[in-house]
Amino acid sequence: MENKGMEQLEKDMMNKKHIPKEEEDKIHKKMFENILIADILMAFLYLVSLGALNIETSVFIKDLQVFSISFIIFTIILFEISYKKENGKLAINGVESFAFSVCILSSIYVYTMHMKDFDLYIALVAYTFSIYYIIKAIIISKKMKKQYVQSLSDIEEIIKK
Repeated sequence: MENKGMEQLEKDMMNKKHIPKEEEDKIHKKMFENILIADILMAFLYLVSLGALNIETSVFIKDLQVFSISFIIFTIILFEISYKKENGKLAINGVESFAFSVCILSSIYVYTMHMKDFDLYIALVAYTFSIYYIIKAIIISKKMKKQYVQSLSDIEEIIKK
């Protein structure tokens, strides 16, 4: 009888550690969103790097200015939406967008003053943002799994009784 109780307890603990498909889908969706953002930023920076090689200097500087202003406007819109909806996650995306906007804005200076180091700068920005988003995806995954396991905890029920 005591063995059956222990076996049942072990089964219950294993079931709590197993995450259902719906929860895993939510976690994977969040991870996919962050990795997709990293991919888009890397593709954009790759195209900027190609543009530096193939586009005339004055036209390329104008392009960088347009990109810079576009990202700054996008950042302001993100901040406004996150403020109206009181959404902290959108606010974090706004801060990330702001950081990227500053990098694009500073790329104009790097291109005009240090043209030979421009590819290195773009690569550094691309790697920094991709590493950031991958680490963010991993942290979000672990945090969501931990929250799910804590939601299954029956400590709250025991305390109430």
